[in-house]
Amino acid sequence: MHATCNPLRWLARGTALAAFMLDLRVSAQDTNATCTLASLQWSFNSQKQSPCVIASTLLGVCSGGDYNVVALPDATSDYLGPTIDGANPCQCNTVVYSLMSACALCQNATITTWSEWATNCATVYTTYPQPIPGKLHVPAYAYLDVESQGIFNADSAKQDANATESTALPSSSTTRSQTSSKTSSTPAAATSTATAGSITTSNESHRNAIGGGVVGSILGLGVLLLLIGSILAYRRRRQERSLRRLRSEEEAVGSQPAQNNSVLSTNSADPVNMSEVQPGVSHIINSDSQNVPSISVSSSSDLGDTTH
Repeated sequence: MHATCNPLRWLARGTALAAFMLDLRVSAQDTNATCTLASLQWSFNSQKQSPCVIASTLLGVCSGGDYNVVALPDATSDYLGPTIDGANPCQCNTVVYSLMSACALCQNATITTWSEWATNCATVYTTYPQPIPGKLHVPAYAYLDVESQGIFNADSAKQDANATESTALPSSSTTRSQTSSKTSSTPAAATSTATAGSITTSNESHRNAIGGGVVGSILGLGVLLLLIGSILAYRRRRQERSLRRLRSEEEAVGSQPAQNNSVLSTNSADPVNMSEVQPGVSHIINSDSQNVPSISVSSSSDLGDTTH
């Protein structure tokens, strides 16, 4: 049989041509791959773009323009992964693989496994590693896990078709180059929850603001507690000083009656012993005076001597 009539050879040539065209870098903004199955309309994004168009836009990020994803020639054809020389991050990720698989299915063709697609990739990514081009909406099903099953699952993708799409942030963020002090404006990462690996400067600033607020609150609380502690310590010292002064005054007042009693006991006159009073002698006791004056005493014998 002539070589041109061998369908297997034509199939091999068709797949090789598809792989070559997939790696071809052109500046076209569309693709000639057309989705013919109405049952695969769920694979379109909200902008009515087919998975083939979405994939070509993402593939073009690493080449300065969109890839022109060629149409598959027949139902037995599929899209192979990148070549060794042409492998890049835009091709070696599960997002583009899922979109290219959906592109093949909507043409009523077959799909290749994830391991076959990533055979020539030195590094593989489970998310799209580049900034999403502006105004492009990437369906959520493109971010589903294909590594665990090893192949794109159309049923799971259809169930996730209405989930939130991934888009670029409306404003660009300023980043600092590692090798230069100049700043450059780069497209922001995707906003969908499916792009868990994307980190933007605005998110970092938001976290830094929250962290700064927490630290400031802790410092303010510490200063407030220190101030309250100082006030309480000052009041406690004042109370202790007042108590000591009050005790001193009470002790001083309590010692005064004892001193007065001792003075009264020492200054009081001794009572007169009436048994020692001699007849004919009069004793005069001055109770108002502290010292009793001496009294001249005369007897009758003395009076007689005087008359004589």
